[in-house]
Amino acid sequence: MKNIIFITCFLTLSVVSIAQLSAGKQEILYGVITKESLVAAPFDKWFITNYDTYEPNAEVVNSLKKLDTKDISIQIFLGTWCGDSKREVPRFMRVLNELSFPLQKVQIVALGSGDSLYKQSPQHEEDGKGIFRVPVFIFYKKGVEINRINEYPAFSLEKDMLTILSNKPYIPNYTSFGIIKNWLSDGILKDENIAARSLAWQLKPLVGGENEVNSLGYLWLKNGNKEEALKIFQINASLYPESANVISSLGEGYYDTGETITAIQYLEKALELNKDPQLVKGILKILYKAKGIKE
Repeated sequence: MKNIIFITCFLTLSVVSIAQLSAGKQEILYGVITKESLVAAPFDKWFITNYDTYEPNAEVVNSLKKLDTKDISIQIFLGTWCGDSKREVPRFMRVLNELSFPLQKVQIVALGSGDSLYKQSPQHEEDGKGIFRVPVFIFYKKGVEINRINEYPAFSLEKDMLTILSNKPYIPNYTSFGIIKNWLSDGILKDENIAARSLAWQLKPLVGGENEVNSLGYLWLKNGNKEEALKIFQINASLYPESANVISSLGEGYYDTGETITAIQYLEKALELNKDPQLVKGILKILYKAKGIKE
């Protein structure tokens, strides 16, 4: 029931498209930008500070310098409204500077803020790339993606980069997001013959906590993909069957797809499992709606 949606961290423009928009009192960059865009006010306040204070590991940088990167290009997706982007992107650019990596082989795309499933840019450079959280650093070899860093590094930016460019095994954060996105595209989440339990088994090694998958369920629900959202809640319930929050979300998914009796069963079960007083009000709100009771 607890609608925990991670938003840590979507105009037609020219080839290098820079739109400086006002989001309330906060200005954001929107579209394809350059490093120069980030060192200009008001973005320089966080970019320059985080760039100058980051000291990449010299030993790792030396190892990176020995690699052949002539066929490597990089795409960076960030939100200038996003705390993680403000921290990691300047650091990443500092690593590239230490490597003398040519910036003409780096495309930086600033995405719009909001809680929609896909963060977007004006010319949709993010299309088909499964950008759910920012920042994202995608590494390409001869135009083909070889791996990516999602939101923050597994170790450090330079260490992760060395692992990726050395063709060593690397599992980025939130791998589950990309897998679920592919399931959506392939129609797997709407296939009644595919059990949520089977999908949960595939995701289990990749999920860091109950809110990771739950957040995607609510995002799909908000976008009107109710059947797919229900399957995601079912998957999460298979992963976390004793969580009142997860079970109440499953009840909410059933309620939104019109399966009221099943929704009531799961919402009542969530109340039995619940040990968090703050959850009770939210669970009861949906339960009363399912039972047709006025609060």
